[in-house]
Amino acid sequence: MYDNNSIKDNSKDDIEDRKTSCLLLRDLAVDLEEQLFSVKMQLKTQENLVKEKDQELKERERTKDNNKNLFYPKNNQNSDTNDLITEIEKIRSKIIELENNQNMLNCKIKGLKSAAKFIDSIDKSSDSKESESIPKLTDKGLGILEAQEIERQRIARDLHDTTVQNLTSLVHKAELSIKLIDIDTIRSKLELSNMSNTLKMVINDMRGIIYNLKPMTLDDLGLTITIQRYANRIINYNNIQVKVTSNEEPKEILSVIKLTIFRIIQEACNNIIKHANATFVTIDINYLESNINVTIKDNGIGFYLDQIKSSEQSSSFGLSIMKERILLLSGSLDIKSEKNKGTAVFLTVPLTLYEGGIK
Repeated sequence: MYDNNSIKDNSKDDIEDRKTSCLLLRDLAVDLEEQLFSVKMQLKTQENLVKEKDQELKERERTKDNNKNLFYPKNNQNSDTNDLITEIEKIRSKIIELENNQNMLNCKIKGLKSAAKFIDSIDKSSDSKESESIPKLTDKGLGILEAQEIERQRIARDLHDTTVQNLTSLVHKAELSIKLIDIDTIRSKLELSNMSNTLKMVINDMRGIIYNLKPMTLDDLGLTITIQRYANRIINYNNIQVKVTSNEEPKEILSVIKLTIFRIIQEACNNIIKHANATFVTIDINYLESNINVTIKDNGIGFYLDQIKSSEQSSSFGLSIMKERILLLSGSLDIKSEKNKGTAVFLTVPLTLYEGGIK
């Protein structure tokens, strides 16, 4: 015969086994999510590489057509082009392989999530309180991985659309200048002059990308000055007045806090420039003993808060990701807006991320 205590013990063991299984499934799912993000980034890189190589192929064909008598001996006229075509085909094969890998990972993740959800439903029916303590697959960790992937895609897109294309153009101009230097000195000098201008453009583009990754002034001069300089850039390039107010900034603020606050201010201002039709923006930074309060207000056309839900998915750094990052810092973000009465973004971040104070 079974006594009540042994039945209870077995029941507890079953619950613990289910919890362990559920946690293992979730850990596997998170690992596969990370692999999926990596595959997506590789896929994006290969797709950009194909575009770059296609552009290079078109440029070569154009160069050969314009300089048939100067370039490429007849016996080698198509060798370089054929090699490039072969390289493009290899990249396309790699893309197909990555796409298959991506589909496989998506199927595995879906299966793991379904299994974890099924186990959750069993535990909730028996002991809802205990099941609530199990971390969900929608935890903040996956959100930040998604944010990282979005940032990487943006950087890859910026590099491909500007820097890579300019550098590709420089390669062809350098090859042309080498062949022209003894034949047409004047044209060679003109090409070199164009190369110098292109190099300046590449340097400016790289500075912009570096600034978007992390402004150096954040660590060197502090958050307030960095935001003031960013506000000056908005004033110089847009028909918007920006006023920054702040009290004295503490000397020791974690770098991740400053960067996150700057990113949210940057995104809020970008939204104002693109959508608000505002003429005036105020950014108020209030450093307190235990937290930082930031308010960004504009006098634009405003919006209904439920409208942003549908547009959020297409945003490169939307409201959900902004809130995700703030939650990782144990902070809060709130938005208030009325039609034709402007928008206000309220941000609060604690200065201490853990017990023990500023690191």
